[in-house]
Amino acid sequence: MDLVITLLVLVGAVTLFVTEKLRMDVVALLVLCTLLIFGVVSPSEALSGFSSTATITVAAMFVLSAGLKRSGIIAVLGDQLARIRRGWLFALVMMLLAAFLSAFVNNTAIVAIFIPMVIAAVAGSGQPPSKFLIPLSYAAQFGGVCTLIGTSTNLLVDSLARQAGQTGFTLFEFAPLGIVQADESNV
Repeated sequence: MDLVITLLVLVGAVTLFVTEKLRMDVVALLVLCTLLIFGVVSPSEALSGFSSTATITVAAMFVLSAGLKRSGIIAVLGDQLARIRRGWLFALVMMLLAAFLSAFVNNTAIVAIFIPMVIAAVAGSGQPPSKFLIPLSYAAQFGGVCTLIGTSTNLLVDSLARQAGQTGFTLFEFAPLGIVQADESNV
């Protein structure tokens, strides 16, 4: 019976995500509450994700990125980027900036912050935004893998390693491989 309930909840969640009738966070909490009410998960299982250091760190990164946005730094960066008229130079500066920032702020948050900024910056140039948004995504991913906090995957692996009794990773332990990967991708 748990399988049927889980599948029905999954179909309902996907439907709500696609139709966007409710915000994503509300849908996620509804899924959690529904599975809890029907006894598919125990209260300790339902709340265990909130005690994960990876979850808390990702939430903190989104708070940090919102703070950067509200402080006006992102608007200043957007204005500076919009002044660059040559497409190749704009792409290079945007990618280097996104790669650097995503090493210290979650890469997903950096892409979310940069998307409207890049679209606004290229609007007057007549170039398609996709020409810059795809490289933005790759640059943020490459920068994110350089540090422990740059991508959720690194945080999750660190959390799993610590739960398994291992020492976990340091902040810059991923940097040598991440920098080589980012450098090789730009060749």
